[in-house]
Amino acid sequence: MNSEKMGRFISELRKSHQMTQKELAEKLDVSDKAVSKWERGLSYPDISLLSPLSNVLGITVTELLNGEQADTEAINVETSVVNALEYVDNTTRSRAKLTQSILAAIFSISILLGIFVVSIVNVAISGAFTWSLIPIGASVFAWLVGFPAIKFGVKGIIGSLIALSVFTVPFLLALDLAINRLVVDTAPIFSIGVRIAPVSILFFWIVFLLFKRCRARKLMALAVLALLASPLTLFINFMIAGVLGQPWFDVWTIFNVLTPIMVAVIFFIVDLVVQRRDAI
Repeated sequence: MNSEKMGRFISELRKSHQMTQKELAEKLDVSDKAVSKWERGLSYPDISLLSPLSNVLGITVTELLNGEQADTEAINVETSVVNALEYVDNTTRSRAKLTQSILAAIFSISILLGIFVVSIVNVAISGAFTWSLIPIGASVFAWLVGFPAIKFGVKGIIGSLIALSVFTVPFLLALDLAINRLVVDTAPIFSIGVRIAPVSILFFWIVFLLFKRCRARKLMALAVLALLASPLTLFINFMIAGVLGQPWFDVWTIFNVLTPIMVAVIFFIVDLVVQRRDAI
């Protein structure tokens, strides 16, 4: 199988359908850089993309693999190839789902065992649930946020973000109440957390949306996130200092603000170098 021949074939068919590389990439949910590499013979399409790509270009998978139009005698071969590709794709998906289910089960069992152990130890020592309420609450919160992403992968990240958005404030309130029952004159966890949580949660949503939008340019996404982290750090310092009655601006504040900016500049430069290299 000749990658350059296939690449020229893809390019010719794309142009005959009056599509740009970006338009073809959007139809296949890949980056336009990936399409460019296919057409230049630098890489092959992923096996799971052969059938969708051939459908978009109006050819058979056999023709795509051969890099040229085929005669009608190849119809039976085409059927066999398509069936084989579908089998491989379905098998890969099934294995991925099985792995995710196993990891989700291990995660859930670990959380339950942790809750069971701390409960037994706490009751055995104190005769009641006291300090164990803190790790139990944290474990339940971790399960609510982590389980969707572990079980459903990328598709479950939205579920994890929704859980984070819904349960963070109740968790902070429960944590504050539990700690105040055990320790006198503790830091006002709920007062601090309830001010920081909305902005932090918004930041996590931005992270998700940014990486979903910039799948082809992850370095650029990291650069933007680093820039956003700078004002976020400044805001968090300001909120904590306000609640504790302490000065919010010092040397460490400057360091925490400037560090993400420096990281962002590095990512911007690296992304620019990569873009120029791929354009050659």
